[in-house]
Amino acid sequence: MPHVYFETPRVTVRQWILEDAPALFEIMSDSRVHTYTGDTPWSLERAENYIAFMLEKNFQTLELFHGACVLKETNQLIGFTGLNPYLPKQPELEWQLGVPFWGKGYASEIGKAVICEAFDATDITCIFGMAHPENKASMRALEKSGMTCMGLHEFRGHMDMFFRVDRDSFS
Repeated sequence: MPHVYFETPRVTVRQWILEDAPALFEIMSDSRVHTYTGDTPWSLERAENYIAFMLEKNFQTLELFHGACVLKETNQLIGFTGLNPYLPKQPELEWQLGVPFWGKGYASEIGKAVICEAFDATDITCIFGMAHPENKASMRALEKSGMTCMGLHEFRGHMDMFFRVDRDSFS
């Protein structure tokens, strides 16, 4: 049984299992998922390698992790979320969801839960979120997750809208 990081009313965020590869490939092979990321559609091999890498890391805490987002009702993989290294004790929140799951509130539901659970279970001091300035949906989801917009800043060689939430101000 895979480790469960946390649950929201509609989604379980858990460790990856090898059997997730075909569903992850289906999500990540859709070019629309990568419209604002600069990435390219994934192959099945890339999905398998990503899952193998995450399993090798064997994340057990929420300080840094990547987990599968699965609908409770159907056990369907809808994407992933995680906290990536950014600054010491200040990770970056990430999620990518399949196109059929856009516009249903999953991103903000998952984002708020990642923030809440990470602040409860770790000594992280703040969490950042970055979004392409044209990705209005992601920026809205970051705000609904409890983050505040800090404006445009350079990130990994390009300009992104930066969002931030501090432990002391999160409710």
